[in-house]
Amino acid sequence: MPRTLAAIPLTLSLLLSGCNGFFFKETSTSTGTGTGTSAVNYAFVANAGANSVTGFGISTTGALSALSGSPINLSTAPLALTVSRDNKYLWVGTVSQIFGFSISSTGTLTALNGGAAIANAFCADMQTTPDGKWLMVLDGTGVSIDLFAINSDGTLSPTGGAPFNPSGTVVPRQVRIAPSGTFVVAAMGTAGDLVFAFNTTTGAFTELTQTLPPSLTSSNGIAIDSTGTYLYEARSGSSAGLVVSTIAANGTLTPTTSTVYPTGAQPFAVTLDSTGKYVYVANRGDSTITGYSIGTGAALTAVAGSPFSAGVAVTSLGTDSTGMWLLAASYSGSPDLALYGFDAVNAGRLYTVSSTATGTNASVVTLSH
Repeated sequence: MPRTLAAIPLTLSLLLSGCNGFFFKETSTSTGTGTGTSAVNYAFVANAGANSVTGFGISTTGALSALSGSPINLSTAPLALTVSRDNKYLWVGTVSQIFGFSISSTGTLTALNGGAAIANAFCADMQTTPDGKWLMVLDGTGVSIDLFAINSDGTLSPTGGAPFNPSGTVVPRQVRIAPSGTFVVAAMGTAGDLVFAFNTTTGAFTELTQTLPPSLTSSNGIAIDSTGTYLYEARSGSSAGLVVSTIAANGTLTPTTSTVYPTGAQPFAVTLDSTGKYVYVANRGDSTITGYSIGTGAALTAVAGSPFSAGVAVTSLGTDSTGMWLLAASYSGSPDLALYGFDAVNAGRLYTVSSTATGTNASVVTLSH
């Protein structure tokens, strides 16, 4: 029986592993930190070990240059990041609070509320709704999704909601909102995936389904395609790999195949390119990125040269709004942040364009819209 809810927690990770594999090492590309070129897009990285967030402008050539006002220093580790849909604000979540920063037209970061917190929450992950009205926080204790109304000045107003109690051992990982804004999926580790209907006008949630993974398997990273038809899920543990499922109107998730698509060790994050033709998985256990092309019915075919070399313990992926670049944050560095381009000749193949240090333990990357 569906029930209304208001907050879902997302917890930091339990590390269940998959199997190692060989990877392609790009040798014909340049790396380095970008300087001087005007930015058309922004990337922000949470450095869990340095209690800081670094921001970078991304030029049309893929150069990375530090934003004015960056790095942002906090009293505790940043766990979650998201940017407002109009690109005017950055929100940073910690184990107990949310901090806000304005983003000027030139990328300068300025703290809201004199640098004090603007809301209270245990933030395992956070996302804004496509209409720009709401901020959802997956609660780190695994009992709710916290909902905040977004005010015009970047401050947040809590709107309440109801707790939920999923079966199994809850390890909140990620929350993702469908492009339509009408449903939400939360990856909860070994408790699998929770699907909710969402009323974009009132902010009400209705719990629809919980889908448990196989025993000793963790749902880590998730992505929803542009049509809201398919869920891409990175799983680690006994049934590690990439699972693609259809999403029914009632929230039921049905895998498109009986087998799991292979990845590297401990798949941890997943993202789609802007065209919806390719999907990429960050494999934290062997520091690689696996790429697949997406065919009819979301059937996957491995991209030539996959898996690709990444930083050590690659943890988070994102694609920029121009559709030109994929970015990867790596918890143990070497590098902290890498920017990849898409090979025009070998479709879907990644090549390294630039990279930079960000701070200790780069754990989350988020980008402007």
